[in-house]
Parts: sequence; C-alpha cells; structure tokens
Amino acid sequence: MFCWITVAFLLGLVLGSYLPFLPSVIFLILAFAALVPLRLEQAGRLTIQRGCLAYGSLLAGLLYWTAFAAHPPSRLVEQAGRDPARIVGTVSEPVRHAPGRSVIILAVSQLGEEPHAGSVEGRVRLTWRNADRAVEQGDEVAVTARIRAPSGTLNPGGFDYASYLQRRKIDAMASVSGPGALRVLGSATDWSWWTPWRVIDAWRDRIRRAAVATLTGSALGIYLGIIVGDSGYLNPEVRDAFMATGTVHILSISGSHLGLIAFLSFVVIKGLCRRLPPLWLLALSRRITPTRLAALVTIAPVTFYTLLAGAEVATVRSLVMILIFLLAVWLGYEQNLLLALASAALLILLHDPHALFEISFQLSYLSVLAIALVLRWRTSEAPTGIPAPDAPGREALTWFLEYVWITGGVTLATIPLVAYHFNQIAWLGLLANLLVVPLAGLLLVPMGLGSAVWLLLAGGNSLPAGPLNQVILDLLSGMVTLMARVPGAEWHVASPTVPAILGFFTLLYVAGRSQRNTTLRWGCMIAALLILGWWGWSPRGRADGDTLRVTFLDVGQGDASVIELPDGQVVLIDGGATYDTLDMGRAVLAPYLWDRHIRRLDHAIGTHPQLDHVGGLAWVIRTFNGCAPRCRRETWRSPVQRRGR
Repeated sequence: MFCWITVAFLLGLVLGSYLPFLPSVIFLILAFAALVPLRLEQAGRLTIQRGCLAYGSLLAGLLYWTAFAAHPPSRLVEQAGRDPARIVGTVSEPVRHAPGRSVIILAVSQLGEEPHAGSVEGRVRLTWRNADRAVEQGDEVAVTARIRAPSGTLNPGGFDYASYLQRRKIDAMASVSGPGALRVLGSATDWSWWTPWRVIDAWRDRIRRAAVATLTGSALGIYLGIIVGDSGYLNPEVRDAFMATGTVHILSISGSHLGLIAFLSFVVIKGLCRRLPPLWLLALSRRITPTRLAALVTIAPVTFYTLLAGAEVATVRSLVMILIFLLAVWLGYEQNLLLALASAALLILLHDPHALFEISFQLSYLSVLAIALVLRWRTSEAPTGIPAPDAPGREALTWFLEYVWITGGVTLATIPLVAYHFNQIAWLGLLANLLVVPLAGLLLVPMGLGSAVWLLLAGGNSLPAGPLNQVILDLLSGMVTLMARVPGAEWHVASPTVPAILGFFTLLYVAGRSQRNTTLRWGCMIAALLILGWWGWSPRGRADGDTLRVTFLDVGQGDASVIELPDGQVVLIDGGATYDTLDMGRAVLAPYLWDRHIRRLDHAIGTHPQLDHVGGLAWVIRTFNGCAPRCRRETWRSPVQRRGR
C-alpha cells in the first residue's frame, strides 16, 4: 500500500505543477479521481480506508507542490542593471573544472562598490575562463561582471535551460576571463560548517591534477567523470559514442556506480565474515549477523564515493536510495525492493519536488524499478520445491542469465525516456551494457577509486597505477567507439508523446501481471513491440503539395530557419553559432528536425560566413543524410529575386 501512496503523491505533484496554467482541468481531474476509489470500493477491490488514504496522498502532493515548490524570485539581476557590477559572495558548491575554465556557484551577499555596496540575496553561476588560482567551498570572493538572467532557447519541445537553472535555484549568470578576474577576500575559518567540504575539495583537486598529469586522450575525461564527477574534460565524440550505444550512464557517477561499489563492499565483507574461524564467527553472530555487519560497513565506501564526486544532486539521490535499501537489509526486508524504492523516492520528493522533472531522477528510479520488477517476475517464474544440486558451471550460467534479463529489462524500460529527452533509440544498449558494465563496474571503478585513495594516502603528483588505468580506460573507450560505428547504431527518432509513453508502460505492466492469461500477456508484449517499431520508424507525413511551412528557430545570437516546401523538400537556412561547449546545430536544430520526422536535408544555405550564422551548419550537414554528398559551394553576390520580377 505504501508504494501506491507514493505513486498518488507523485501524481499530486504533477497536477500541482500544472495548476497555475490549467486550474479548471486540474479540478475536473481531481473530481474524476475521487470517483475511482468509490467505484473500486463498490466492487470490493478496495477498502474505504485505503481509498481515502490514496486520494488524500494525491491531494497532499498537489498542496505540497503549491506550498513548497515555488522558488522566491531574486532581485539580483534587476538591482545589478546592465552595466558590469561588483558582487561579493561565498562559493557554495564544489567548483566544476574543464580545460581553460571553471564554473563556480556563488551565494551573493553584497552588490556594488564600497562604500555604497548593498545587501542582496541570490545565487550566481559564474564561469571563470583562464583562471589563475583554485577556489574552494567557503571562500568569500569578489568579482566584477555583467549579471544577466538565466536564458535559454524558446523553441517548442526544446531543452529549457532557464527552467533547468531555476530548478537548481540559480538566479543569475555571469562570466569573467583572465588571471586576477576573481579576488578571494577570505576563507572559511577552522572547524566551521565548510571545513569538511573544503577538505573534500582539496582531495578532488589533488586527484584531478594527478589525473591530468598522468592520463591522456579520452581516458582522462572518462576517469575524471566516473571518479570525481568532473565531466568537463569529456570529448564530445566520446560522449556521442557512449550515447549511441546506450552506455552514457557510465560517464557520470550515478546509481549504477554507487550500486556496484555497494555490491562489492557488501559481498566482500559478508564473505570475509563467513570465512572467520567458527568460534570467532559464533562470537560475532551473538552481537551482529554478517549480513547486518556488511550492510553497516557498506555505508562508508558509498558515502565516501558520493562526497568525492562532489555530492551532486543526482548522486545524492542515488545515495539515499542505497542507504534506504541497506536499512531494509538491516531490518530484514531486503526482499521488498519496491518498498525501499518508494521510501527513497518519497523522501527525495519531499526535500525537492522539482526532482520529479529531472532526467536523472526519472532514469535512475525507472531503472531500479525495472530491476525490482524483473527480479520479482523471475522469482515467481522459478520452479518451487527442493532444488537439485547445481552442475559445475550451472550457477555461473544462472547468474549470467539473470544479468541478461536485468539488463534487458532496464534497457527496455528506459527506451521511451531516452527517446523523449534525447531523440534516440539505443538499440545496441543490451549488448553494449552486457560488455561495458562489468568492465566498468568490476574493474575500472574499483581500480580508479583505489588509485585515488592511494594518492590521497601516499601523496605524489601522478596517479598510482596510471599506465594500467590508461590501458583499461582506452580499452573501454575503444570498445564503445567500435560498437558505435555499427551502421545505424546512432538511431534518431521523434520524441514520443506522453500518452504513447504511458500506453507503452501500461502494456508492459499488464504483460508482467498476466502470468496465467497467456493470450493477454503475449498480446500486450506484441503491442509494446509494435509501438517501439513505430517510434523507431518515425515516418514523416506526406506533403500535400500545397502547404509551405517556415519555422524560425531561436538559436540565441544568430539566425536559423527551416523551410518545408510543398513538394516535401527541406531547406535549412543558417544554423546559429557554435561555442566551446555548445553547438546550436547539435543542441537546437537537430532535435527540432527529428521531432518534425526529418532525417534528410535537401539544401543547406549559409547566408554569409559569420560564426553566428554558419557555426551550427557543419554538424547538421554531417549528421543528416542526403545533404552532405550533394551540397555544393555556391556564392550569390547579388540579391536572389523571384522569377518573373
């Protein structure tokens, strides 16, 4: 019942997020939802108490969003004006590094030049290029920069960067460049709130410097991404390869990394306890069982790993989920993974209702839910009675088959969300994860984390076991790159609609529950596969020969427009700009074209050779079939006139 209470609360949060925009529709939905428990109670399938509890949870979610989800607006941008202004603030989060730049989150306390500085509250995302010194959490710094409100592109269905920053409680953005652009006014005193965080920042900085001095190529970016959570060193081509193969979750510290560390720690500790001399084991068991001891000890490595990774929001969510599961193991409820998952989700949503709309939250919890359901289904399908003695190698085969089922279940469950957010179906995900996850989880992460810990204990300027780490990282990168070169591996699709996604999951749920009705079960599975096939095909509607559609896309500074001619041809005029970390062709143009079911361009036109007009064209021309082989370089030096005028 607790799981359904969590689901009802979650639905209430969703309704609450739409309440300011569709109040009448929301109240109609609430009225209809009130009838559902009544009908179920009349049918004898639900008690009045449980129905009231579920409906109350729905209302509680709606009210909770209304009361606590709103982020109070800051007047920081308004008070700063359009001219550069001096701000004083405290570094409030771990600094993120990339080649040539650092990203700092400042909790601003003062605005303006002394002695006329005024108090102000707000959080600023500051990008410092070519920094000449390191800063840590708790440092009070001063910087003069132009403060601007968070902004993003306003294209339908596109990624709303401004809303993303708002969910992170970022009120403004700024950037400075060059040595001395940021001045440290003071550091946190000893034994303050910031002391442990500053120690962890110093550890992360030592590991990063040692990795930069030891590792090269794609190995450096992968190592920093999975050990200290710095993704700024990742090569875009490497990220694309992992994305195409459905293994991009390996590149950032997520629930899979923490789960593997927890699994290894738990198995090792429990195994060591069982190998103690009988008298020692008996004495230990009088105070604590090996299972409870393993659960207790496992808390330390997963917490350390989370802190070393910078305690990112997504990583902390995964830590909460693992800690609750370890608590369930301690209490003897380890078989009820769904209860632990629901408890973790409820705690996280109570702390931050906006987490519900984060991609990392959705993918992490959906993956764990898929694992729990697959394990439950496999357990129910297992034969009952006294098992026969396993033949040599049979136990290993059983483990491998369980791993295949779990990997397949997670891959299938996450396809709709990956297609919705990233316009891609990673059909190679099952095979790729079968190969990559064991290599990364059982070898790369333990070895990389062990090298980092040894560096912190022994000191030095280079990463211990650096050559071995380089070989393993290159092997991982090469394996993924090779699989990404399979024809059609990077299969892009239009984002599926929300009703279609809900229908897909409903079919999977009914198929899993219909264990006795074979016809219904296979019918739902075939219908789900047909939906996947339709998403993968993403056919474009036929041109009617009479409609001309022109779309002007928001690409920031610059221009880009898409013309869909009556005969079905597609013309792209300009492509926006490209920057060090952002390619408008890749981030804006391509998702729009895929959502329009366009996979080929007939013509690509650059009006004049300026970066804010043609910078994004290169990636689009390389990616969309049909245009690149036929594009010719032509220059018109006079205005193009319509024939007959």
